[in-house]
Amino acid sequence: MKPQLLTLFLLLFSFVGTVHAQDIEVTQFEFATAIEDRKPAGIDTAFTTDVGNIYSFTHIQGISDTTQITHKWYYKEVEKASVELTVASDDWRTWSSKTISQNWTGPWRVMVIGPDGDVLASKNFVIKEN
Repeated sequence: MKPQLLTLFLLLFSFVGTVHAQDIEVTQFEFATAIEDRKPAGIDTAFTTDVGNIYSFTHIQGISDTTQITHKWYYKEVEKASVELTVASDDWRTWSSKTISQNWTGPWRVMVIGPDGDVLASKNFVIKEN
């Protein structure tokens, strides 16, 4: 009888974990030139080659346990960075950044990936010549 209860418990536990992952919501997703007081500053979707760093700011809601999300940065559809970020409460702000080289003009995309590998959000920006 005990092995059956353990199996039932494990099945229920894994189902609850799946529900939590599906409840994650990206409530704000911005590109910015700075983060000030845990908020994006200089929000835009078009920047010039002298920008230096771009920040990808993400506001997450809907989790009850500490988990991980990932920011995947793509330049012309080639992955340039994958940054794991911890989300530790139901109302969490986090960000990653990428230093932009002077010759990386053109389209960029950042994808927010949930702990189960699902794409939670995706957004584009562009780097233009000065």
